[in-house]
Amino acid sequence: MQGVERLVLAAVAGEVALKSERTRPRFERRLVANVRDALERNGVGYEKVEVVDGRLLVWTEQLEEALHVLLRVFGVHGATVAYAFEYESLGDLAARVEEVAAEWVKGRRFAVRARRAHAEGFTSLDVAREVGARLKPYSAGVDLDNPEVEVHVEVRGRRAFVHRGFERGPGGLPVGVEGRALVLFSGGIDSPVAAWLTAKRGVEVDLLHYILADPRSLDEALEVAKVLASRWLYGYRPKLYAVDFRVVTGIIAAKVRREYAQVVLRAAMYIYASRFAEKRGYQALVTGESLGQVSTQTLGNLSALERVLARSLPVPLILRPLAGMDKEEIVQMARRIGTYEASARVREYCRIAQEGRVITRADPRTLEEELAKVLEYVDMALVTAEHELA
Repeated sequence: MQGVERLVLAAVAGEVALKSERTRPRFERRLVANVRDALERNGVGYEKVEVVDGRLLVWTEQLEEALHVLLRVFGVHGATVAYAFEYESLGDLAARVEEVAAEWVKGRRFAVRARRAHAEGFTSLDVAREVGARLKPYSAGVDLDNPEVEVHVEVRGRRAFVHRGFERGPGGLPVGVEGRALVLFSGGIDSPVAAWLTAKRGVEVDLLHYILADPRSLDEALEVAKVLASRWLYGYRPKLYAVDFRVVTGIIAAKVRREYAQVVLRAAMYIYASRFAEKRGYQALVTGESLGQVSTQTLGNLSALERVLARSLPVPLILRPLAGMDKEEIVQMARRIGTYEASARVREYCRIAQEGRVITRADPRTLEEELAKVLEYVDMALVTAEHELA
C-alpha cells in the first residue's frame, strides 16, 4: 500500500497525559527514554521513538517484538501494531482505511471506532460513517454492540492511524519520575510483587536481600530478581545487594525471648535497611508485608515496630503496597508479572522461633528491651555482594 507505513502505536497512561503542561513533558521524556532502554535491552532495533498528542510512536522493522516489549513498560496504557498514513480529505481517508481494513472485516460483523484531534471539516462520527460505508460491502454487516472485528481509526491532524485495538499495558508512571526506594527482598511470592507495584508508581527500585541462614538463599533470590528486572525495570540499572545477617539471627536465637524472636528480627532488618538507605540516598523502604498475613504482620506488631524504630533512629518512609491484599490476590499478580515460578522455588532457610507461642501484639517496651540485645551485631552486618540486574 503506497504511502502507508506500519509502526507500533501506544497509548500513554491517562495520568501522564493529564499532567500539567509544565510537568507532562518531563514525564514523556522519561517514558521515551525508558522505552528506548527496554527495546535495546531486549535486542529490538528501532528507528525513532516519540510522543505526539498522548500517543507514543515506535518506528521499527521488528513490530511484534517491539509490541511485546512496550506492553511491559510502565507508563504505557496499551499498545498495538498500526498502519499510519497522511490523507487529503475525508474521502481519501476512508479510501485508505478501506485498503488496510477490508481483509479484516471480510465475512464478519464489524464496527468502526473513530477518534479525532486537530482535524477540521469533519467529526469523529463522520469518519465512522464514511469508513463504515466503504467497508460494509466486504463484511457480514455492521454491529456496534457486539462486533467480531473493531476497526479503530485515529485521526490526528493530517495523519491517521488504523488498528484493531490496543492490548493492555501496565499503566502507571514512567520509572524514574518519583525517586528511588529500597525493597526488602526475600525473593518469595510477596516481595517481587511489592517491588513491581512500587516501580509502577514511577519509583526506581533496588533490592536488599538478607542471608539469614544459608548463602543459597541469595542464589534463589537473585534468580527472581533477574526475572523482575529483565521484564519490567527499564530506564535505569537496578541492583540487588546481599547482606550477611547470620550473626544477627544467631544472637536472636540464643538471647531473645522466643515469642519475640521474629519481631526482633524484623526490627533488626528495618534498622539495617534504614541506615543503608540513608547512606545510599534512597527515599523510602518497601516491604512485602500484607496486613495480618503472618504473625510479624499483625497490626499490633507493625504498630509496635514503628513506634520502637521511630525512637531509635530516623526511619525513612516505609511503603507497604500489599497491605490490603490477600495471598490469593498476591499470587495472581505474581503470575501476571512473571515472577511466580521463580519465587515458588525459593525455600525458607531461616526458622527462628518456629515452635511455641509467637507474639502477635508486641509490647513496645518489651520489644525495645529485646531488640537492645542484638543492636551491636546489626552494626557488624556487611553487604557481601552487589549484583547488577541489567
